[in-house]
Amino acid sequence: MNHPLPSVIDDKNQWLLDQVNVEFPTKESLIGRDLYQTALTEKQYKMWSGDTSLAPVVDELYLVDFHRLTIMFSILQAKQWPAEQDQAHLIEFFTQIILSDAHQLYVGFHGNTPVTAAIVTDKDESVLISDIVIPPTDNAQFKSSFCQQILTLKENVNLDNLWVEV
Repeated sequence: MNHPLPSVIDDKNQWLLDQVNVEFPTKESLIGRDLYQTALTEKQYKMWSGDTSLAPVVDELYLVDFHRLTIMFSILQAKQWPAEQDQAHLIEFFTQIILSDAHQLYVGFHGNTPVTAAIVTDKDESVLISDIVIPPTDNAQFKSSFCQQILTLKENVNLDNLWVEV
């Protein structure tokens, strides 16, 4: 069954793109925003249909609540682009994020190494897990397990209207 895409997707995208709408944005952050915005055209979303009994895949999962974790989140996101110059611009863009309860950032670790990241957006009874970063050697089940681990940490998520970026 096809479901219309919820407004939570546009809300997350607009929130993130607006992070550099400040009085004096850096040239690099604006280039990073443009790279990110271009990549949005390739994104696809589906309703959550994950197995809720999957084992955790990261040793520790943290809600980003201070700048050092924001930097780790930014680096993981930027590594999704192959060119180093693009990565530098994207790091500049993502580090401009002002933390928000409606758009929560998560970073997962294996040991002391950050390896996974995602944004969880809540809006009008809809939840979106997006901008999911997993190690390049892992598969869809790893991604589902990571999403499940976020849901376990987050608690009280309406699974009937949960969307995931694929």
